[in-house]
Amino acid sequence: MKKIENAHLLVMLIVLVAVGQMAQTIYVPAMATIADTFNVRDGAVQRLMAAYLITYGASQLLYGPLSDSFGRRPVILIGMAIFITGAIAALFAPTFESLVLACAVQGMGTGVAGVMARTMPRDLYAGAALRHANSLLNMGILVSPLLAPVMGALLTHLFGWHACFAFLLILCLGVSAAMLRWLPETRPEPQDKRPLFSRYRPLLADTTFVRYLIMLIGALAGIAVFEASCGVLMGGVLKLSALTVSILFILPIPAAFFGAWYAGRDNKSFQTLMWYSVNSCLLAGVMMWIPAWFGIMNIWTLIAPAALFFFGAGMLFPLATTGAMEPYPWMAGTAGALVGGMQNLGSGLAAWLSAMLPQNGQFSLGMLMFAMSMLILLCWWPLSKRPEAQAV
Repeated sequence: MKKIENAHLLVMLIVLVAVGQMAQTIYVPAMATIADTFNVRDGAVQRLMAAYLITYGASQLLYGPLSDSFGRRPVILIGMAIFITGAIAALFAPTFESLVLACAVQGMGTGVAGVMARTMPRDLYAGAALRHANSLLNMGILVSPLLAPVMGALLTHLFGWHACFAFLLILCLGVSAAMLRWLPETRPEPQDKRPLFSRYRPLLADTTFVRYLIMLIGALAGIAVFEASCGVLMGGVLKLSALTVSILFILPIPAAFFGAWYAGRDNKSFQTLMWYSVNSCLLAGVMMWIPAWFGIMNIWTLIAPAALFFFGAGMLFPLATTGAMEPYPWMAGTAGALVGGMQNLGSGLAAWLSAMLPQNGQFSLGMLMFAMSMLILLCWWPLSKRPEAQAV
C-alpha cells in the first residue's frame, strides 16, 4: 500500500476507537467468573456486551449531527467523559443489573469513537484515498481486540474481574488527555443548515446507502454474536480455562485484519472485492450452522467458520463504508452516525437475542450467523448490478 497523508490523525483515531473495542471484549475471558460472582447463568452475562453495543450504536445517532454542527473535537471530549463515568460505575457495581447499566453508559460514551471512525476519514480523504484510509483504519482498529481478551484473562487471573474495568478507566484517562492536547478540528465548513435530526431524511431515502448500511449491520452482528457466545460456549459448555478461551477468542481476528488489508488492494475492482467478501460470509454461516444439526461442537467447528466470517467482514467494513459515505462529504458526521449507530445498535440487538436463545451448543450461533450472511447477500445482489458499484 502507498503512503497516505495525515497518517498521524489516523493513528490518533485508531487509538480512540481502540478504547471502545477493548471495552467490548476485555471481559470475555471473565464471563464465567462474573456469572459466579453475581449468581447468574452463564448466558445472561452476554447482556453486558449487548447493553454496551446497543447504547454504543444509539448514541452515535446523536453524536454525528452534533459533530456536524459543533465540530469533531468537543464532541469527542464529551464522549470520553461519559465513558469515564461508566468505567467508574462498573468498577464499583454492587449488582449484576448495575454492571449491565454501567456497561451501557460506557457504550454511550465510546459511541463517539464509532462515529469519528467513519466521519474523520471522510473529512480528510475522497475517492481511492478514502478506500485506502478506511482499509488502514480497520486494520489498525483490529489490533485492540487481539490484545484485549489476553489482557482481560491476565488481569482476571491476577486481580479478579474488577481489574478489567480499572484498566479501561486508566486507558481512557490517558487517551482523553492525549486528545485534549493534540487532536485538531477536522470538520469542513457546514453547508447543510437543516435541523439536527432532519439531516437523516435524505440518507434514509437513498436505497444505495440503506443497502450498504444493512450489509454493515449484518457483518458486525455476525461478529458480535460470535463474540458474545464464544465465552459461554468455550468456557461454560466446553469447560476451557479463561486463558484458553482468550487465546481461542482472538484466533479469528487476524483473518479480519487480513480482510481489511486485502480490501485496500488497488489491483482489484470494488465489485470483485465485494463479491469475495459476501461469499466468504455466506460460506462461513453455512459452516457454522451445519455441525449443529448433527450435535457436533468443538474448537474447530467454532473457530474455522468464525475466521472465514471475520475475513469477509474485514473486507466488507472498509468497502461498504466507502460505498455508503462517498456521496456525502458535506454531512459526513450524520452519515457516519447512521452507519456506525445502526451497525452497532443492530449488532447489540443480535447479541441480546443470542443471550435469550439456548447456549448448550452452536445451533443458535450458527443460525444467527447464517441469517446475517443471507442478509448481506440479499442487499449486495441488486447493488452489484448497478454501474456505480464498479466505480467506487
